[in-house]
Amino acid sequence: MEEHARDIVSSLIGIGLSALRAAQAGLATTGHNIANVNTAGYSRQQVELTPSNALLSGSGYVGQGVTVTTVRRVYGDFLAQALRDSTASSTRASTYATEVSRVDNYLADSSSNLSSATDSFFAAVQTVANNPADSASRQTLLSTARTLAARFNDLGGRLQSQGDDVDRQIDDVVANVNTLTQQVATLNRSILTDGRDATNNQIPNDLLDQRDALVQQIAGAIGATALPQSDGTVSLFAGNGQPLLVGSTASALTTVPDDRDPTKKQLAVTVNGQPQRVQTAQVGEGTLGGLFKFRDEVLSGAVNTLGQIAIALGSALNAQNALGQDANGNAGIALFGVASPAVVAKPTNSPGSGLAVTIDDASRLTTSDYRLDYDGTNYTLTDTTANTSRQFSSLPQTVDGVRIAVTGALAAGDRFTIAPTRNGARDFTVATSDPARIATAAPVALVGAAANTGSARVSSLAVTPAVPLPANLRSPVDVRFHVSGGTTTYDLVDPTTSNVLSGGNAYTDGAVIARNGWTLTLSGTPADNDVFTVGPNRGAAGDNRNALLLASVQRKAVTAAGSAQDTYNGLVGLIGNKSNEATSLSTAEDNLRTQAQDNRDSVSGVNLDEEAVNLQKYQQAYQAASKSIATAGILFQTVLDLFN
Repeated sequence: MEEHARDIVSSLIGIGLSALRAAQAGLATTGHNIANVNTAGYSRQQVELTPSNALLSGSGYVGQGVTVTTVRRVYGDFLAQALRDSTASSTRASTYATEVSRVDNYLADSSSNLSSATDSFFAAVQTVANNPADSASRQTLLSTARTLAARFNDLGGRLQSQGDDVDRQIDDVVANVNTLTQQVATLNRSILTDGRDATNNQIPNDLLDQRDALVQQIAGAIGATALPQSDGTVSLFAGNGQPLLVGSTASALTTVPDDRDPTKKQLAVTVNGQPQRVQTAQVGEGTLGGLFKFRDEVLSGAVNTLGQIAIALGSALNAQNALGQDANGNAGIALFGVASPAVVAKPTNSPGSGLAVTIDDASRLTTSDYRLDYDGTNYTLTDTTANTSRQFSSLPQTVDGVRIAVTGALAAGDRFTIAPTRNGARDFTVATSDPARIATAAPVALVGAAANTGSARVSSLAVTPAVPLPANLRSPVDVRFHVSGGTTTYDLVDPTTSNVLSGGNAYTDGAVIARNGWTLTLSGTPADNDVFTVGPNRGAAGDNRNALLLASVQRKAVTAAGSAQDTYNGLVGLIGNKSNEATSLSTAEDNLRTQAQDNRDSVSGVNLDEEAVNLQKYQQAYQAASKSIATAGILFQTVLDLFN
């Protein structure tokens, strides 16, 4: 009887102790939740309780208390993955919007954009055209030319500096991803070994939270794919499946020269000591995705378009100035220095191989970059912007206004990157410091013979665009008319030797007469023996014919998009639209990330009100368990008293 009573009391104490331990675990877990309410990535924890195995008695199964099975991490794989995905998309959109906004600010800034400098330059050209003999006006024109060049240089330099900054950001993100990946590898090892209890295979929840927080940071940086493994570890993959982390083995992320353009960075994952390239187009998410998207879709185009404007405008002004005559009576020279195409050889090209790339027609330039590949027989030129190719069996060839020729011997596998306009804005310069070299006058003039009796008058006398100008451009030529039987003809005669250069040419009102690189148009009816002489312009001080043509370049279509101003306005509008779209998308993606965070927190986050209720519940359970143990003790003492 005494032994039976002792067993009953012992059972009561055991039940009370198990309840006490359960309440203690609940209090500790609740306190842990409250302590980590502001810890980023922390997942709320819950105590899992199960009844202890009951004992069979004559009156049925009698309970033996409670067992703390585990401390469960309240976690949803789907919600966590959704948060990682939205974080990757949000950081990509935010990074892209920030960088595009910088370009938009550069181009649209009223105090430093290209439009004001271009307007000032052409206003100065018009002032010189109004008074070509005024040296002060000429000096002002050169000053505005230097301002225009400085504006091109500044904008080009800013964009290229931003490109350098993007490269630095890429390197920083790569270094950070490598650090984070190593930390995840360490946690994988801890989870796989140190973190497990050999008896019940438990994994510390806090290690899982720490690892998931790191994985989310990696997703925000590169948009890596996370694959949970059955052993509790997680593997990470980048791009098109290159492994960043498998188990506890991390692969280093690095950058290598892009195989399409060695001047740009491309990602690679080092696997077994060898870099595996990650195609840039496959890095679509995270900060790196935003940086690559900006670099390839916005920055390159902006740099090339600005360079195209500089080269096309400078070339048009140079060509027109070369058709004129300067204040010293000499043929005009180039006013501006324009950049040559950038050519980058593949580092593994054969020794001695090279290309000579020049601009034949600046008005035909596009904003594309090109890649030239030689297979030992044919040359393949790929427009890397439009992703189109054409093949040639030999060089030189002229494509989009660019002449490509081989220097040295090329071997199969040689490759070159050609960027015709990349350095156009950065390398735009003023080619002269002498205001007298501005060719305001036309190199030829026409003098009507005083004895002319017909009604023919000069409509225009212009120099045919050609560089260099013909050597005999300013050689005197007489245009002598003959009228007979209602038919009018003319001869072109060398007045010095009286030799007929071209005779018996039919004339009609408005017909174009051409010789030695000039064209003459007359209106009206000449009389028999009327003579017009085209010769060197000797009294050119007040001649503004070429200055007016220089001023007309402002409205001339110098690119496929139109004038220099039209092309620049198109660029500003394009970048402005992209900036607005990027900002809107960034806001939307950030809202989605916030929603994903809220969804995750609604399940895994700590609710202080709920935890306060749990504290009270476990406190009461603790007190009740203590009371149960105390009661068992009183009963035990009563039994002892009965047998003493």
